[in-house]
Amino acid sequence: MASEPGYQYEGVSGVDALQVEKRYGEERAKRLRDDGGDQFIDLSLSIEFQSFIQDTWVEPSLVKNANIMFPDNRCEILILGGGLGGLLYAIRMIQVGISPKDIRIVDSAGGFGGTWYWNRYPGLSCDIESYCYLPLLEETGYIPRHRYAHGEEIRNYANFAAQKWGVADSAVFQTKANNLIWDDILKEWQVELVQQRKEEDLQTLNICAKFVATVNGVLNWPKVPRVPGILDYQGEVFHSSRWNYALTGGTPNDPSLTKLREKRVAIIGTGCTAVQIVPHLAHWAKHVYVVQRTPAAVDERNQRETDLEWFRKDVAISAGWQRERMRNFHQHFTTDKQPEINLVDDGWTHAVGMVAISGNAARPKTTDELPVYMKKLHAIDLPRQDRLRRRVEEVVKDPVVAKKLQAWYPTWCKRPAFHDEYLSMFNKENVTLVDTDGKGLDHLTADSIVAGGQSYPIDIIIFATGFRTPFTGSPAQKGNMNIIGRNGVSMNEEWARNGPSTQHGVLDHNFPNLFLSGPWQASISGNNLFSVDVLAKHSAYILAEAKRRAGRKPFSVTTTAAAAENWGTQVLMHSAPMAAITGCTPNYFNIEGDLDRAPPNMQMIMARSGLWGHGIEDFVRIVEAWREEGNMQGIEIQT
Repeated sequence: MASEPGYQYEGVSGVDALQVEKRYGEERAKRLRDDGGDQFIDLSLSIEFQSFIQDTWVEPSLVKNANIMFPDNRCEILILGGGLGGLLYAIRMIQVGISPKDIRIVDSAGGFGGTWYWNRYPGLSCDIESYCYLPLLEETGYIPRHRYAHGEEIRNYANFAAQKWGVADSAVFQTKANNLIWDDILKEWQVELVQQRKEEDLQTLNICAKFVATVNGVLNWPKVPRVPGILDYQGEVFHSSRWNYALTGGTPNDPSLTKLREKRVAIIGTGCTAVQIVPHLAHWAKHVYVVQRTPAAVDERNQRETDLEWFRKDVAISAGWQRERMRNFHQHFTTDKQPEINLVDDGWTHAVGMVAISGNAARPKTTDELPVYMKKLHAIDLPRQDRLRRRVEEVVKDPVVAKKLQAWYPTWCKRPAFHDEYLSMFNKENVTLVDTDGKGLDHLTADSIVAGGQSYPIDIIIFATGFRTPFTGSPAQKGNMNIIGRNGVSMNEEWARNGPSTQHGVLDHNFPNLFLSGPWQASISGNNLFSVDVLAKHSAYILAEAKRRAGRKPFSVTTTAAAAENWGTQVLMHSAPMAAITGCTPNYFNIEGDLDRAPPNMQMIMARSGLWGHGIEDFVRIVEAWREEGNMQGIEIQT
């Protein structure tokens, strides 16, 4: 780093880079807590908070009895997850020859959509351009209605895709897998499913599945802060992922929150979700208190309707247009050598600091190179973050409030936020920023929130506090289930002790016929669906080729021990570019700071278990080259 005061990065006149980095460190230190990730309550694991995660959207008539869906208690392919990721796994399997009738898709929700099924809060839309985010646009011919698709459109698109590829009738909703046990003799999985249909008794079903895919999402288990007195509060309260329109008024299609006109509402959190919700609350509620632990860095969004003529003339111009658009999208923040043409030209493609966790700037090979690497990252990123801090000053009229809304951390430390109205809401008389200086709420009383020793009477509390971190635990833990593989190996125990043993992140040596969906030992994009689709295509290829080689015999397919060891070593050797996340403001990226505090041996396992450090496009290049070779190197097929 710079060693003398007054050091400045090129292109940012008047900004002392050393002072900025010092401020980053100070703000981070305020937020570090001894309890790390334990400062939150995982609602799915807490009996007291089960009411927070009830399914209010389910239409019972659409949920088929699990016994009917498994007439002989078995299926060919069981996909755990009915979101767009699960649908992509089903569709890619169908495209290599699997019949839709041989697929079953299990989800605890009452319909397709995953995160877009559960999240229906006012203002909900995707933060990735819809022409990139919605998969299979070329195959379906669908044209998104807006540059950033609204939540209901995305959920409806999931249903549309399920119908188009014939898996709408393959879904087993309101159903969860509890236990998976591998049978090495029969070469299949013994699966315990539990279905809880609305107003019916719990039903347990034991089935057999030849192949299983775990595609249960990235952010799917809501959490709330462990605030003292949370159970003492007597007013109305809910989590943003289970929006209560009966309480607020409105619907997902018409967010007119008319029932809030005489209500004092507190929204806890200022992440990407709250940034979208706050403008709607501010428009309807008597008063809104926005409780902030860490400010969001909010850039312009520039939402607009899709011009059909423009789309056909400038977007869908030739075969492969969507893949090329995604490649161009990635190149703008996964490498320090950007292409001359910016096809997407949005906030993400100008957030070049994201290269720190998604790309390969400078590609440090050892920890000795990290200081120079970090200096380069800050030089890349500082102009954007400085511009966003100035944007706050330009939009927010009260200089005291504006100062509190400025984000003092690099772009790569939190998911970028984009909105055209969020900041201006703090100019309204009925909106109050409750800044906790990184500490969070003091406590709750029967009718108030308390922060910094000051009490605020509240009628409704909305927790926009996110989800369990996607970067810890195994797929089994992620799905709140047990998976027992070869020789009685528990996935939860094995991954906690040694991490995964995969090649390319799709098959673990200890768990045959079980296809994974990342992000462990794979890669990730700001557009998570693209990352999942990469693994869906890879899994479908491996399964189809294994079936061809095995003929009609029952078989198991997995990664060899040697291939898994080799790939894990490669992931470790390429992990240095990911080191930037360890010094970040606490958030789910770094497990609320726990990543920094892990002992050296555990940090080594985590690095070996983590993301491919040279970016998603480099990862795609590797797996596509592997498939092109056609020899299934590192894959073991046993009959």
